[in-house]
Amino acid sequence: MKIAIDVFPIMQPKTGVGHYTYHLISNFAKLAPENEYYLCDALGGIGFYNMVHLKADLSKSNSFLRISTVPFPFVTLCRLFLLLSNKLKGSATTLEQADIFFGTNYRGRFSDSFQTVLTIHDMAHAYFPETIEENSLKYLTSELPEAAARARIIIAVSETTRQDIIKVLGIAPERVKVVYNGVDEVFRPLPDSDALATVRERYELPAKFILSVGTVQPRKNIEALISAFALLRADFPDHYLVLAGGTGWKSEGLKAFINGKGLEGKVYLTGYVDQDDLPALYNLAEVFAFPSLYEGFGLPVLEAMACGIPVVTSNTSCLPEIAGDAAILVDPGKVEEIAQGIGQLLSSAELRNQCREKGLERVKLFTWEQCARGTLAVLREALEAS
Repeated sequence: MKIAIDVFPIMQPKTGVGHYTYHLISNFAKLAPENEYYLCDALGGIGFYNMVHLKADLSKSNSFLRISTVPFPFVTLCRLFLLLSNKLKGSATTLEQADIFFGTNYRGRFSDSFQTVLTIHDMAHAYFPETIEENSLKYLTSELPEAAARARIIIAVSETTRQDIIKVLGIAPERVKVVYNGVDEVFRPLPDSDALATVRERYELPAKFILSVGTVQPRKNIEALISAFALLRADFPDHYLVLAGGTGWKSEGLKAFINGKGLEGKVYLTGYVDQDDLPALYNLAEVFAFPSLYEGFGLPVLEAMACGIPVVTSNTSCLPEIAGDAAILVDPGKVEEIAQGIGQLLSSAELRNQCREKGLERVKLFTWEQCARGTLAVLREALEAS
């Protein structure tokens, strides 16, 4: 197969979809070196596609995917080409020479000359439109339905998301396939006290803290988590709340909200955390709290479990599906319930150990190699269906 892959999500500081794209590309060349892989930009901002032939020997080094933010897609593509040029065998080509276009992030390109497979990571815009940035909401509501209808197959990252796609977009069930995300092997219990101390110092972290990871935006339900933490202060005065993630949409008033709760100096905002530091950050936490309003997969829940950290998360959307019985599940709309769940874990070493052991077993079900194999199988099915 000749597969064109949208790599726009890795052309900026990587969040969930960026890591998804990164790990799939990293595994594709290892698992199926007989295929030809091309990197391109699904936004189409430059009016044509300049794809770079990715040979299997590039799988020996993932450094080519570490790309920093560049203002325009065309400039980014040029930079990507320069990073790869000394390792390439083959030359640039055009999209029409591909067999499959794989849209890693909702967007697709369409032609009679190739088939299109889209990954839809969640349908949050259908349930919580007020939490979606305006430009993204415009695309998701006005253009995604047509893109989904034209795609040969749609990949959903959970069964919950699959059902939402079928319900909201009216897609035939047989055209929507579930392929779960994976957890990077770097997320594991870390006994290296020096490495942990380095990260603690770098982010000026307190001795005891509750951690939440994710872009600071309304859908992550951060204000409810802060309110829950305020309720816990009387019983756990030595604990702090650490919010790790870049600043997202509608987060401007967060510091004022924190101060209004009397929590100045008790809530830490780390900003965007480098991927190399995240495993240590999880390991340093006593409890991981993720009371998101809606998730398509909820990768931070599994990352925390992989590091041996007990988890409190929501009992809505896909989160019970992903967490199984390895987490404390709470109603994200009830601040008191979020506080109670966190308090249960902070109060009981036995319960924390139970969640730790269950979590370490749970994450074995989710690997990026399995995700890549499943995705390649869907791409083959799409080609054969043509």
